[in-house]
Amino acid sequence: MRKRSRISGTVLLAFAALVGAASPLRAAAPVQVAVNRCNSQTVDDAYARVRDFDRHAPGGSSDDLLQRIGAITGLLATLREEREILDSICASDAARAPLFAQIAATTAWALTLESDVAIRLNASCPAAARALAKMMLSDAWLAMANVVNDSGGPAPAIFTDVIPKVQGRAQAVGLTLPPWADTSAYWRDRVHQRARADVATCPSPRSTPTP
Repeated sequence: MRKRSRISGTVLLAFAALVGAASPLRAAAPVQVAVNRCNSQTVDDAYARVRDFDRHAPGGSSDDLLQRIGAITGLLATLREEREILDSICASDAARAPLFAQIAATTAWALTLESDVAIRLNASCPAAARALAKMMLSDAWLAMANVVNDSGGPAPAIFTDVIPKVQGRAQAVGLTLPPWADTSAYWRDRVHQRARADVATCPSPRSTPTP
């Protein structure tokens, strides 16, 4: 009989979250784009997908939950790449600003849904479940704070429905969200650092024999 290691959902989620947080944004591939590429088509599609995720929760099996995590992770990567593309081709700050706000709102919403799945997938270790959710929610809050702080104005209208989604989930897992002006990469990194320590308290997976 041959043995193979069965990796628990907790470890998979922890690895995905930590690697995703530490990795720099992937540079967009060089492409020839027209001026009219500065539009919201890709972001609109992503927003529609997130709304669909919100309306249709994944099933309860580990496979269903991991599949949803993978779908959200892919969508977040698309949003990061789209922001880089728009930053390079939109002619002015006025053209970029509403698109960046929409990307931030969509990103934050996706991360709140990812935090929901992380909690379900890691139910066997509540410390890890809460910690991973905190990491994702701190990323969500920072995504919106960056837009607010860069503009020096109030939160864009598109944030109206997303802000309470992040706040409610943060309260549920014990994450204190600072005011916009105090939200920074340093704050987010501190949340991640403490979360990693909590994840590390969970038992390591065991090798399970298979036929």
